[in-house]
Amino acid sequence: MQANETVGQCWRDFEDVVASGLSRILLYGPPGTGKTFGALHFAVGEASAERIICTEDLTSGEVTGTWIPSREGHFEWREGPAIRAWRGVDGRGGRLVLDEVDHACGDALSTLLAMTDSPASATWRNPDTLEWVRPGPEFSVVMTSNIEDLEEIPRALRDRFPVSIRIDRPHPAALASLSGDLRQPALAGSLGPEHRRISLRSFYAFDDLRRHHGAPRAAQLVFGDSAAQSVLDALAIGAVSS
Repeated sequence: MQANETVGQCWRDFEDVVASGLSRILLYGPPGTGKTFGALHFAVGEASAERIICTEDLTSGEVTGTWIPSREGHFEWREGPAIRAWRGVDGRGGRLVLDEVDHACGDALSTLLAMTDSPASATWRNPDTLEWVRPGPEFSVVMTSNIEDLEEIPRALRDRFPVSIRIDRPHPAALASLSGDLRQPALAGSLGPEHRRISLRSFYAFDDLRRHHGAPRAAQLVFGDSAAQSVLDALAIGAVSS
């Protein structure tokens, strides 16, 4: 499979929405389908992409920035990923990727609401320089979540993202670095006993490990003793039938 082969409908939807200029998109669905990969790499162009992994312990300082001690013994302000994405290259704006956004809460959630507000309303003041900062014209935000029920995302945050796309398969570009015999199973998302769902990360790990330690050892390390042989058998059957 080549990276330019037919793209799934979910990724065509994503590309169509981005091409239309819409700058607020939510990608959701089962884990291991490359939502983050797509958010960081597709239709970004020359702009930079910043990523925030949302947890219950995420702080507002990890979003907009914080004071850090310098070698000279004083504190200096360091801007966070959201403001860096607002600025982008030459002030044009980049992309902000918010992973596992349903886990954000408290102060961090309030800050994310401010960072993802509409371009006409979004504004932030640098506490060091007192500069008022606004997102550049090319700034965009892609949220990702492994949830299946969109009601689990805080309503105020959900309201900022008018388009939600369920991602149910990896993009071919995310499969391109896998060995040929793993691309179809990774696209299907299943392998081994009862076609259990396997994340794209596991396929990457298995592919890397077997180059160094052989397939049996790699399967045991990644999939465990109980499933390793079934995975190897499934790959062998696939190799014969292809």
